[in-house]
Amino acid sequence: MARVSHAQPLDTPDPADLKVGVGPVPWHARLLAIGCLVLVPLGIAAIVYGFVSGMPDLLVGLIVLALAAGCVWLALGRRRAGRVLFLVLALVLLGASIWSVYDTGRQVFWMILGMVVLLAGGTAGRSALLSSPRPARHHLHRPRTRPRKPVLFVNPHSGDGTAERVGLVAAARAAGLEVHELQKGDDLTGMARKAAEEGADCLGAAGGDGTQAQVALVCIDRQLPFVCIPAGTRNHFALDLGLDRDDPLGGLSAFRDAYTKRIDVGDVNGDMFLNNVSIGAYGEVVAEEQYRENKIGTALAKLPSLIGPESEPLDLRFTDGDGQHHDSALVLHVSNNSYELTPRPGFGSRPTLSDGKLGIVAVVHSSGLTGPLKVLRWEAPTFTIESGDEVLGGLDGEARSFPAPVEFRIKPSVLTVRIPLDAVGVSPAALRPRLTRKTFDRMVALAAGKPPPV
Repeated sequence: MARVSHAQPLDTPDPADLKVGVGPVPWHARLLAIGCLVLVPLGIAAIVYGFVSGMPDLLVGLIVLALAAGCVWLALGRRRAGRVLFLVLALVLLGASIWSVYDTGRQVFWMILGMVVLLAGGTAGRSALLSSPRPARHHLHRPRTRPRKPVLFVNPHSGDGTAERVGLVAAARAAGLEVHELQKGDDLTGMARKAAEEGADCLGAAGGDGTQAQVALVCIDRQLPFVCIPAGTRNHFALDLGLDRDDPLGGLSAFRDAYTKRIDVGDVNGDMFLNNVSIGAYGEVVAEEQYRENKIGTALAKLPSLIGPESEPLDLRFTDGDGQHHDSALVLHVSNNSYELTPRPGFGSRPTLSDGKLGIVAVVHSSGLTGPLKVLRWEAPTFTIESGDEVLGGLDGEARSFPAPVEFRIKPSVLTVRIPLDAVGVSPAALRPRLTRKTFDRMVALAAGKPPPV
């Protein structure tokens, strides 16, 4: 039976933090909001003007550029001479694309200028929202007490030795934390469970996403709060929590005064994941023994057998969000909440970690292995993949094999995470102002010196 520590804080809303917009709007937030309201329309207008006035040459250039991209794809599916041939053809088409728009230099300039202005406007709007009184705190809570026996597990090998480079262990011990440095071969899950049994009332992990997941699983089982210290290579989970990935030492403050929020985790055949599971081409590549030592070389050597003319379709049977059945897929990507995949600020992060749904992306051929690719996206609380063989995949970046059927489900609001008081507390995707009426209303309010509506 899960033990609940008496020192575990109760997640209760802080009334002051629920009053979004308390206090006067800083003058620089007003200027940033005004800049957003001016720059965004100007950027859109410049892009539209450049594209329309550059027709039809720009359209021809885009079509030829798409053909060049198709040749690159065909090159990846070939070996030796065939790969070289398609790469040369791609370079020729790229040159033709550039030449086709050569005479439309002024129009291209307007489009590039418009993109820069639009990006500047979006950045100004994001900064305005961050500078407004108590931004984004309405989704967080203040615990009543501090942890009395916090324990931190440090993976000194993650992120090319990030923990050692910043002196994390010494800083954590100086802050009164019980610290365990991991050695190769250590059973991290067992160590975390032992710490909980010995009275730990808060567990933290400093390392990559795999290290974070193992400790977080124990926190879920024992109903303990979790602290994420970004000390890995990419720190995707820390990014989506709204932590400063460049300041591992600053993350230690979450063991003292902090906000908390409850987030979802994903489950695949009984194994938990914080970020995502990728199945298909990626899973086949990471399963190769030499992948860790030579990622690019291994991928280039493996891809012809996956996407080339002699490849066999992967046995991955599933039903998409529209109820249509598929017998195969090139890639199946299942994530704990959906990622922002559109090419704009916030790309590659998740707007929320608590919407109670899996984010599912499938890359499939529209007709056989030779048909054009199409990308399917949907959300669901559960998802199942059927197959006649074991399914290879990457679970939070680690190679795994899953017995069929591979069953995914979301586990809503099961993990309590402590967030430092000075952290943003939300991901870049959540902070990205969208071109909606609500965003416009918030910018107008800030520009007028009024607190923005939630």
